[in-house]
Amino acid sequence: MEQLKYQLDMLKKPTWRFVNPGEFSKENLIYIQECGKFCSGKNYYTKRSGLDSYLIMFTLSGKGILEYGGERYSLTPESVMFIDCKQYQNYYTDKTAGKWDVIWVHFYGKNVSPYYQRFIEKNSSPVTKMHENNDINEIIENIITISKNYSRDVDNEIIADSLLHALLKECIINSNSANGESPDYIKEISRYIKHNYTEEINLDNLSAEFNISKFHLQRTFKEKIGMSPSKYLLNIRINRAKSLLRSTNMSINEISENIGIESNYFIQLFKNSEGMTPKQYRNNWCGIKK
Repeated sequence: MEQLKYQLDMLKKPTWRFVNPGEFSKENLIYIQECGKFCSGKNYYTKRSGLDSYLIMFTLSGKGILEYGGERYSLTPESVMFIDCKQYQNYYTDKTAGKWDVIWVHFYGKNVSPYYQRFIEKNSSPVTKMHENNDINEIIENIITISKNYSRDVDNEIIADSLLHALLKECIINSNSANGESPDYIKEISRYIKHNYTEEINLDNLSAEFNISKFHLQRTFKEKIGMSPSKYLLNIRINRAKSLLRSTNMSINEISENIGIESNYFIQLFKNSEGMTPKQYRNNWCGIKK
C-alpha cells in the first residue's frame, strides 16, 4: 500500500505533468507517469513508500537530501537520483542551501528493473554525479514536452518509450561513477580473456596468472565490467560462434572446437543464451543447413 506525505514549497511556478498511459504502454513499453520541474524552498519534502514507480531526478541548482535504503545522500548540481519508489524514500530541500531546483520524471514498465539494478551496481549508490555535457536536462525537457500534449496514441507512447530509454542510457553510460575507471589489472584480464578465449580459462588460472586472490578478482571484475569473468568469457565465445554460424559453412562441431567448448555443452549454452540452437540460429539468419 502506498504511503505518502509531502509539503510543497515552490519558489517559482512549478511545471507538473500527469500522464495516463494506455494498455499498450503498460503491457509492452516503459511509460511516463508524472514529470516536471520544481524550484523548491527550504520547507519542501516528500516521504513515500509502496509506489509502483521509478523516479529519476536531476539537480539543476541548490541542494537536496535523499534518505533511502538506510543511507543519506547529498543531491548537488549535475547529480542524478534514481530510486525505486516501492522502497521508503524521504527527499527534501537542504535547509542550509535554502532552495533546490530539479527536473524529474516518474515512470514504470516491465523492463525498468534491469536498468535500475545496473545503475546501482555501477555506482554503488542511487545517487551519482554526471559527466559534463550530459543530456539529462534536455531529455527530460523533451519528456515534459510530449507529456503536455500526450494522448493514448500508440505513436506518442512509442516516442515516450524511446525518450525514457535514452534517459536510462544517459544515466548509466555517462554517470561519473564513484567506482572510477577500471584498474590496469582488470583491463589486462579482460584483454587476456579476449585473446585466449579458446583456451580453458577459470578463476583459478586467472588468479594464478595475475597473482590476485579469486575473491578479489571476481568481485572487482564484476564491479568494473558489469559481469563475472566466466560470463564475460561466455559472451565472447557465443558472439564468436554467432559470427561463424553466419559467415562460414563450418559444422556445429567445428565451431564448438573453434571457440573452446565441447560440442554438446556448446549447444546447450548457446540455447540458454539465444533462446534457440546454433542450427536454428543459422537457419534464421542465413538459411545454411549443415
